[in-house]
Amino acid sequence: MAARGMSAQTLAERVGSDPKSVGRWVAGSVTPHPTTRWAVADVLEEDEMALWPSAVRSTVKTGADREVHEVFPTHSAVPATLWQKLVNDAKREIVFCDVVSYWYWYEVPDLTRILREKAQAGCRVRVTVGDPADPAVRADEEATDIPLTLTSRIQQTLHQLEPLRGLIEVRRTSMAAAGGRSVYRGDDQAVAHWWLHGQMGIDFPALHLRRRMDGGIFDQMAVRHVDALWEAAAPVWP
Repeated sequence: MAARGMSAQTLAERVGSDPKSVGRWVAGSVTPHPTTRWAVADVLEEDEMALWPSAVRSTVKTGADREVHEVFPTHSAVPATLWQKLVNDAKREIVFCDVVSYWYWYEVPDLTRILREKAQAGCRVRVTVGDPADPAVRADEEATDIPLTLTSRIQQTLHQLEPLRGLIEVRRTSMAAAGGRSVYRGDDQAVAHWWLHGQMGIDFPALHLRRRMDGGIFDQMAVRHVDALWEAAAPVWP
């Protein structure tokens, strides 16, 4: 903090915390949550290991599970900062591989502008959406039995995407092909959901993945699964 000329108040505001908590981190009496540590490291432009070496060493993984950066019991537990980071940090590719993604606009301020600027800068942006005519969509609506139907959420997603027509790629996928999983990727980071029958998306468990090896869970889920679905999907716009 001193090297950056940053006060506890300023750091707290940047990472969504409070000055008292920052004081405890500096004193070493409290170690922040991993997501907060990553945010602090980004703001201070320091390696997390340099700031909290003991905490980082305790979580070091050496096997294939090292690509699983964090596990969230529900979608609603995923911090907004992670959703923001996926799109803000991406330079090569952004993928929303899901049946609906309208909710992303609530997590990331000015997402339409961000996606437009990313696409104009050469970042490939791909989005899949569901098909209201898909029998699985009707089955999901019967299972969840809520006023905010999946069909309406698909239509809202398309409405959000319309201003980006001609800049990004959008294809219509089937729920059966998706196999009960959705993936949101920004370059070498991704969040993957596992769908739960009869439950809303906010209840789906999620994994934060980071690519660390060839052929690992990131490549399997965020690349091969996504690309296979994409190839089988049909373009929404002519």
